[in-house]
Amino acid sequence: MKNQSLEQNLIERVAMGDMLRRRSRGAGNRSAIVGFNELGRHEISYRELNNKSNQLVHGLREQGLVQGDSLALLATNSIEFFIVLFACYKAGIVLVPINFLQSPADIEYNLQIAKVKAIVCESRFTPLTASAKLEHIKLRILITSNNATNCDNNKDNNHDDAGENTSNSSLNLNQLIAAQHDSEIEDIIINDRDTAQIIFSSGTTSKAKGIETSHLSLYMSSLNTPLSLEFGKFHNHLAVLPTFHCASLSFCLSTLQTGGKLCLIPAFDPLSVAKIIKDEQVLSTGLLPIMWKAMLAHPELPTFDFSSLTIGLYAMALIDGETLQKLRDTFSSCKFHLGSGQSEYTPCATIFYDGSATEFAQGNYWGVPTAISDQAIIDEQGNEVPQGQQGEICWRGPQVMSRYLDDEESSREASKFGWHHTGDLGLIDSEGQLLFVDRKKDMIKSGGENVASMKVEQVLLSLPNIVQVAVFGLPHEQWSEAVCAGVQVTPNSDFNESDIIAQCKKKLAGFEVPKRVLLLNEFPLTSTGKIQKNALREQYKKLFS
Repeated sequence: MKNQSLEQNLIERVAMGDMLRRRSRGAGNRSAIVGFNELGRHEISYRELNNKSNQLVHGLREQGLVQGDSLALLATNSIEFFIVLFACYKAGIVLVPINFLQSPADIEYNLQIAKVKAIVCESRFTPLTASAKLEHIKLRILITSNNATNCDNNKDNNHDDAGENTSNSSLNLNQLIAAQHDSEIEDIIINDRDTAQIIFSSGTTSKAKGIETSHLSLYMSSLNTPLSLEFGKFHNHLAVLPTFHCASLSFCLSTLQTGGKLCLIPAFDPLSVAKIIKDEQVLSTGLLPIMWKAMLAHPELPTFDFSSLTIGLYAMALIDGETLQKLRDTFSSCKFHLGSGQSEYTPCATIFYDGSATEFAQGNYWGVPTAISDQAIIDEQGNEVPQGQQGEICWRGPQVMSRYLDDEESSREASKFGWHHTGDLGLIDSEGQLLFVDRKKDMIKSGGENVASMKVEQVLLSLPNIVQVAVFGLPHEQWSEAVCAGVQVTPNSDFNESDIIAQCKKKLAGFEVPKRVLLLNEFPLTSTGKIQKNALREQYKKLFS
């Protein structure tokens, strides 16, 4: 017989694994996820997804994992990603989605500071973890390329995948699942603010911060997003951006909360996106501005019926007015909204709705707070500033992170004065719309990824003959912001831009490598000797025009 505290917890708790159990009972036969990959279209119902997640929990426990352990997941957008995700939520295991676009050194750092006990990894990503020195790893589980064909519950189809890049030390995910029973997980206490996952986000230093997000934050986000964006019951959504990213994952969980159909594609391709929207009757999708532009440029786009699409989301950057109008003309039944937030505040925190009135015709508008968020502009003393005055963008609400992993000082700094501090500067105009002004600590957003300027600077300073450097972002049509570097070299040294960029490629992820390296004889400095990056951005703002 269950003890009373467990019984009470099961009755009243807010836990992400419970969400899937509820959907499996209320919408069990409905399509939960449709995944597309090189092998075709694969579908799983809510009941099947719930059962397989339960089976995986039993398999993980059999291999020695317990509540509170951390599990890293390196996978593209796939059904398997969500089987693993919900298994972790159900078992009280902390999920650590890994950005596989990072360099191997950064991935190893993520795995180390999260103290992961297990890695679940697609076979294509095994080289990224094979050389990692991780003494605390107990378990390696491999997702092989044909797992998607086994997403029904026909266990007779399971076969030995050992020939597909497996190693003797790795278990096969499908086989681990198939060997277990699917009984529901109701034997552990999960508290609302227990950590459900750790998301890594590039901070203002060269090392990424681990962001602990609770079950409550994720659950509230999964309710808030449908409410704020008017997702109806059984909402169909197409996820194109990688699900290791907090924004993409947030929209996926919101879709599953409604009992809708989540369509997944592992990489962006305009023709594939158009076809899936038409064939699956997709109601919403989220793309980077560069992706929306690629859609418009595809010659076959006019041949598709997009009448189902009602919500087009974009993030990371603005869409210019001309492109936005072309999108409205092409997707005539669709509204285009900008969603903003950050990993520390489970997206979305604020939305700029299509057609909103603003005080200024131009500007990087982030819009109004979502249904359960407070939004304010705060000065250095913690006071709200008058309308139209610049200060730090701050939010508060149940979607906020619990803390930075093993970083009490940064955690305290982010939650001063009873507000979550974003580190971004902005103002609220006379229409109540948030206008983003600048990044407080010079974070660069390039191609949808955060780039810490200090990290790039440290790599550049490690190269021969470079004595001073400043890394900053410049407007770029394709990347939104292009990473650029100004360097000063030692006297009588040769400057070779191509060689410097080549050296950076050896030490940085692709999105972190400078697009241009500029030779500077001197830097604009403050009275205290600090480089004025805002002056450099202004001086070179038309470099990519």
